[in-house]
Amino acid sequence: MIRRDFLRLAAAVALTIVVGAGTSGCASDSDQVKDLVTNLLESYVVPVPDENGEEPEDAAWPAADFGDAATMETLEKYGVSADEWHRHCFKNFSYEVGEPSVDGETATVSATITNTSLASALDAAGADFTAFTETQESEDTYAQGGKAALFSHLVDLVYAHLDANEVPTTTTVDLTLSKDDDGWALNVSGNEAFFSALYGGSNVISGLAPVEEAPAEEAPAE
Repeated sequence: MIRRDFLRLAAAVALTIVVGAGTSGCASDSDQVKDLVTNLLESYVVPVPDENGEEPEDAAWPAADFGDAATMETLEKYGVSADEWHRHCFKNFSYEVGEPSVDGETATVSATITNTSLASALDAAGADFTAFTETQESEDTYAQGGKAALFSHLVDLVYAHLDANEVPTTTTVDLTLSKDDDGWALNVSGNEAFFSALYGGSNVISGLAPVEEAPAEEAPAE
């Protein structure tokens, strides 16, 4: 039941990220557009601490939005730290930004995103947890901390599978930008392809279901 409840709680909602690109200096539209997309994606890169454990002060992390505000509102009630959750989700995140195509006040940029699959990590953690519930350890865990302790254990299993990067997935998505008097802006609200790519092919907007390819058309009968 806990696994089912966890997966149901992990459904995400559409969101809007709108950022304006400055038009100062002599940067071309193409450069401004590429910088805007790069800055957005960079905000999902977990900063690496130095030898003293200090993270860079100029790190773009954390992103303004991770696409899961409603999910985190619920998970935090179970003691899940949003920062810790996202650090595990994006521990293996990387990206490449292609060259923009600018046509007047519209631009398109391809972004190639690689990350471990959150959906696969949840499935693997769910299987582990099912096996765990049949052990004496699970009974002891419940006796000591109740459902909250069991849920915490489930979350730890998810983190372990995310950190292991067991199902790395690379996806290329096209992002569309528009330009007005304030400069270039990027709006990814409701962009399932973008958010799915961020989470390694996991459709967080529709509830963390793996993105499935459309079935191939059958050849006509002769």
